[in-house]
Amino acid sequence: MRQRHRLRRASIVAGAGLALLSAAQPAAAAAPTDTVFPVPVVWIGHTATNLPTGDINYVTASTDPAMPGITRFTGTPYTVHWRNLSTGAAGTVRVEGPSVEVHTGSGPVVATVTSGGVAFFALTLLPGGGAWMVP
Repeated sequence: MRQRHRLRRASIVAGAGLALLSAAQPAAAAAPTDTVFPVPVVWIGHTATNLPTGDINYVTASTDPAMPGITRFTGTPYTVHWRNLSTGAAGTVRVEGPSVEVHTGSGPVVATVTSGGVAFFALTLLPGGGAWMVP
């Protein structure tokens, strides 16, 4: 009879330990989010040597819950004009490198994108645009 009680106690203790370990697991963190603007920026122009140029660029805004209030813009050179709809904060940033981080604040953010002097002379035919949520 004692053997049975020991086995029962051991299984209860093991079950309680397993329950505590599984409850102590950290919650999964939210993954970073990339938002590709649905409207691309379309531009034409010419370079310093008067060669014609132009392009259609889709802009990406990336957010990460580990960095609240920050948006990273990536892509080819362009100018982003953004506004946070929750706070009213607004700004303009020139994206020239692979990416630029901007403090947009948390909440819904909207933006328009222009060529912003991609070439020696550039004319934006269609400004790009998009909206995303910043954690």
